[in-house]
Amino acid sequence: MSAGTDALRVAYETAWYRVELTDGEEPLRVGEPVPPRVAAWIASGRKPGAAFVTACNPHGRLAAEAENADAIGRLRALVAARGWPALPGAGGSARGDWPAEPSLLVALDSRTQAERLGRAFRQNAILWLPLAGTVELVWLR
Repeated sequence: MSAGTDALRVAYETAWYRVELTDGEEPLRVGEPVPPRVAAWIASGRKPGAAFVTACNPHGRLAAEAENADAIGRLRALVAARGWPALPGAGGSARGDWPAEPSLLVALDSRTQAERLGRAFRQNAILWLPLAGTVELVWLR
């Protein structure tokens, strides 16, 4: 299924996403304002925004658990090596027909940088959270 199909777009837009802050979880919703606690975290890193990204199930194809564990490990290692501030998170299907995927919220210098990160891990889409704005679904394919 192409990333541009209506069904896939709806699946991404209605999926649940959450980030783990030091004082508890915060849900992220496509098209809604960036939650204040998340915006404060982004601002503390002196970045204009953050990407919510996973490395699991590249191009929307279910991968084996070991493959996903390796991929998310490589994402974490890359983010740490670059010194990018990051928080753990997860996302999954609102209907329960897709497994939850470990993810990271990574504070970055630009949406372009966020897109490159998502493409490096062969993702269909990422979320972009501008410091002052709404949570955006960004198609990468």
